[in-house]
Amino acid sequence: MKTFCRLCEVNCGLEASVDAEARLAELRPDREHPVSQGFACHKGLLAREVHHDPDRVNHPLRRMENGFERDSWDAAAADIGQRLRHVLDTHGPDAVAVYIGNPAAFNALGGLTAGMFATALGSSRLFNSGTQDCSNKFAVSEQLYGSAEIHPIADLDHTGFLLMVGTNPRVSKLSFLQTADPVGSLREVRKRGAEVIFVNPLCLDDMADVGPTLQIRPDTDAYLLAAILCVIEGDPTLGFDEDAIRNVTGLDTIRTFVRGFPPERVAAVVGVEAQQIRDLARKFASAPSGASIHVSTGVNMGRQGALTYYLAQMLSLATGNLDRRGGNIIAARGVNPMIMPTEATTTQSTPWGDYVPARGTPPGALLAEMIRDRDTPVRALISMAGNPALSIGGGADLSAALASLDLLVTVDLYRNATGELADWVLPAADWYEREDLNYFVQGVQRVPYLQWTDAIVQPRGERKTDAWIFSRLLKEMGLPSLLDLPGDDMMSSVWDGRLAETGHSVAALREAEGHVVLLPEREPGRFLAELCGELPFDACPASLRSTLGRAEPLFSQLLDEETGALKLITRRTHTMLNSGFQNLKALRDMKGGQTNPLFMNPRDALERGLREGQQVLVQNEHGQIRATLALDELLREGVVAMSHGFGNERTAGMPVAQSMPGVNVNELSPVGPGSFDPLGGMSQLTGIRVEVAAA
Repeated sequence: MKTFCRLCEVNCGLEASVDAEARLAELRPDREHPVSQGFACHKGLLAREVHHDPDRVNHPLRRMENGFERDSWDAAAADIGQRLRHVLDTHGPDAVAVYIGNPAAFNALGGLTAGMFATALGSSRLFNSGTQDCSNKFAVSEQLYGSAEIHPIADLDHTGFLLMVGTNPRVSKLSFLQTADPVGSLREVRKRGAEVIFVNPLCLDDMADVGPTLQIRPDTDAYLLAAILCVIEGDPTLGFDEDAIRNVTGLDTIRTFVRGFPPERVAAVVGVEAQQIRDLARKFASAPSGASIHVSTGVNMGRQGALTYYLAQMLSLATGNLDRRGGNIIAARGVNPMIMPTEATTTQSTPWGDYVPARGTPPGALLAEMIRDRDTPVRALISMAGNPALSIGGGADLSAALASLDLLVTVDLYRNATGELADWVLPAADWYEREDLNYFVQGVQRVPYLQWTDAIVQPRGERKTDAWIFSRLLKEMGLPSLLDLPGDDMMSSVWDGRLAETGHSVAALREAEGHVVLLPEREPGRFLAELCGELPFDACPASLRSTLGRAEPLFSQLLDEETGALKLITRRTHTMLNSGFQNLKALRDMKGGQTNPLFMNPRDALERGLREGQQVLVQNEHGQIRATLALDELLREGVVAMSHGFGNERTAGMPVAQSMPGVNVNELSPVGPGSFDPLGGMSQLTGIRVEVAAA
């Protein structure tokens, strides 16, 4: 049966086979898929092991005095519904919060119905993992282009110069740029004669055949881009592209801003020589067949992820590369971008600081604060496909806040670290037990297409789809839900309206060969005219001007840091996928998969008298963890790195993970007031100041 992977944005086409007992038997790459053409990674193929994992939650689990006990769906729905109704009636709708984890992005019904659930209750506290990985992009696009779903992508097939900032394609593929076999795709770019440069504190040695790595200091990407723009704007042989900016306002503010960050000033902070920055600027501005930029998760998680993504848009616009062949193009899409209500994207004032939400989402870094809010505390939380106890900063303090709730419910595959604190753990169906649609990647696909998949097998045990679970809880509370619709075709009910806008439907996708419909290519050059009509394009709205204003104070802080300070960055590996795959023995048995060491450059270790394999203390004003030291000469000096998603010493529901628990690196991340980017609410999870010493 034809299906597709839903672990990351590549969405590799897969073929699934079912055994005589109607169980998922095998997953293999779909070599006939018109886009992925047989590419699939080992993590995606190992999703079969998750499906069959004996430690999966297969029935509703209720917390009792002596642990968790199996109960029925009727009992779970009745108890949760009654307790939610009590919280609502006693404390109001904002006393109930919902948290949506990363997998919801690849679940065409789950995330939407979780949002519908919060809306039906009247709650504004709809948290999601975007504020840990990408809400800066959503927020900038909302303010600049009017929708969180509009993201100009690098035109890999025609670009002459490609700048890739904060990405590691071999390990993490490409976020917000869907292309099959990302490493192979970048090799094609290079073979075509284009120049590719990576910007990363970690030298991407295994990508050296594609292009060199400019090893930047962590959390300084915004200043690198500002300096590049400064060079282009001030050089009469380069300059901003007058044709491209003829009907654009707000650029005077950008010009003034970037003039404050010339290469000679930022070089010491960025850790790159001024001449290198000038050369980079000239290459970008002068690429004859167009230049493009891709900004990824390593940038998003810094203190100025929103500013960096915004400056990437300005670099593309000012050089005439926005919506130009070979530059950053607007891809065709099968689902039109959604426009958020204005009130959902305007400044929210809170006791812990103001922020502009992305998609109406509050900062995850304020979850514990909102649980303990004196005036309107969160008293009940439902977490879907997420693990805030490990994915948000705060460590033990956040876990204590979660445990203090009147009601905590998790909807997930496992009883994870958050589930261990819950009153109810509800069993969610996995990728191959539900039908789906590749909606999330619409607008960021190198080869645009729509794909639908049916459920391959029936849910095991009493697993239910997330959409069914949230609808069942609403029904229990006497509120309208998808279960009230005639028939049982939730997918068509939810998606046919938006698909019809582009001439598609769920029924047509079900009948298409391989359930795939390729979309006609969009001709570049019309984007701003279609966006604004005859009106000028405002390149610097008020919310983005305030983001520019944060740059100088943070720059001064970086200048004042003493020599030898260590900065902690996140690091993904081939053996992990957030916290959701921590119980997968096949990954944990791979080399390097047992735990999450602290990686350090050998010269930094020598200066501190540290050695490979030694236990070290990593600490700062936010927390302290103990880790095993691993030396890596590919890391820039002054930089240390760890993988997130670990810290399962108390996660009895995931025994493989508990046997190799690792440590929760997010205990070192700031939380509460001042810990998030005001535009989008992104937590700071990289570029964090730490000290390291022998344990």
